[in-house]
Amino acid sequence: MNFNFWHSFNFWALFLFTNIIFISCGDDEDPTPSPPAQDGYFIVNEGGFGNANTSLSYYDRQKDSVLNKVFSNTNNRPLGDQTQSMAVFDDRGFIVVQNSAKIEVIDRETFESLATIGVDEGIISPRYFLGISPTKGYVTDWGADGVSGTVKVLDLENYEVISSIPVGAGPNELILANNQVYVANGGGFGSDSTVVVIDPQTDTIIEEIVVGDNPSSLTVDTNGNIWVVGVGKLVYDPVDFSVVETESTPGFIARLENDEVAFTLPAAQINTGPASIRVDPAGQQLYFRYQGDIHQMGITDIALPTNPLIDESFYGLAVDPISGEILTGKAPNFSSVGSFTRYSPSGDLIRSYTVGIAPNGFAF
Repeated sequence: MNFNFWHSFNFWALFLFTNIIFISCGDDEDPTPSPPAQDGYFIVNEGGFGNANTSLSYYDRQKDSVLNKVFSNTNNRPLGDQTQSMAVFDDRGFIVVQNSAKIEVIDRETFESLATIGVDEGIISPRYFLGISPTKGYVTDWGADGVSGTVKVLDLENYEVISSIPVGAGPNELILANNQVYVANGGGFGSDSTVVVIDPQTDTIIEEIVVGDNPSSLTVDTNGNIWVVGVGKLVYDPVDFSVVETESTPGFIARLENDEVAFTLPAAQINTGPASIRVDPAGQQLYFRYQGDIHQMGITDIALPTNPLIDESFYGLAVDPISGEILTGKAPNFSSVGSFTRYSPSGDLIRSYTVGIAPNGFAF
C-alpha cells in the first residue's frame, strides 16, 4: 500500500520552493494563526530503535500532499532516536523523542525549533506530552529503569522540569478530562494495572483506579466517560520461556464512569490486546487496534466487535478531529519507509502516502 505521488524531481523541487515562500510570507499575509489541524497535521515516524533515523512528516489538507522530514529539513539537524509521540498545544508542537531523552519544541506553522528539553532539564525516558496551560505541561517518563515512572511537570516558559509526580510503572498515554488528568500505567519493563488521576491545579494524585494489566491508551467519550485499553500480562516459564497461561492475563477494554470501572471487556486471547483507542469527533464511535487490524465499536456497546472494520496490519492509528477520517500508519519493517493512509469513518480507502520509517502516530 505504499504509494509515491511525486513523479519527478522537478515537481518536488517546485513544491518545496512554493512551501518555503508560503512559510516566509505567512506572517505578513495572515498574522492570526489558523486553528490547530485546520491546515494539516503531523505524522510521527518512530524510526528504528538505536538508528537515530526518526523523522516528522506533515500532511497539507489543501494540497492533499505530504511533506517529509520537516524537522530536519527546517532546522538542519536530525530529530534523534525513536520518537514515541507528538502533541500540538498552544501553537507549539511537542515532539517526544524517547531514546534521545528529550522533547523537541517547534512552531507548528513554520516547523522551526523553539527549544529542546533534555537530560539537563530533567528528562529521562519520555513517552507522551499533555498541555495543561500556556505555562505548564505534563510528560510521562519511564525513568532510567523503565519501571520508576513519573509525570514530569514542565515549565513551558523556561522549558524545564519543575517537579515530578511518581505515578507507577511505565506510564504511557495521558488525557485531560473532567478537569482531571488520567494517566495509564502501561507497566514499562515491568507490570502495572492502574490509571492514576491527577489534580492539575495542585499536581497531586487524587485517585488510583485498578483497571486491568498494563493499560496503555485512553480516550474520553461525549458523556465524559473514560475508555481504557490494555495489553494484559504475559508470564513466561523460566526454563523453556513458554507462556504460563494460568498466570497470564488477556488484554481488555474498560469504561470508567465517575472514576470507577463500570465494566471490563476481556480480549479473546492472552497473547495480544487492544491498543491505541481513539474516538470520533462526535464522541460516539471508538476505534482501536487489535492484532494489527482496526476495530470499531459504539460507546453504548457492551461487547467487543467480532470482525475488524479494516482487516490489515497497522502500526499507528488516529481519528482526524475535523473530518472524522481514520488515519493509519503502516510499517513494513524498521528500516524501510512506511505509509500513511486515510480511510472514511466507515472504513473505505481514500488515499495512501509515503512517509518515514515506522509511522506510529499523528498530532493535530
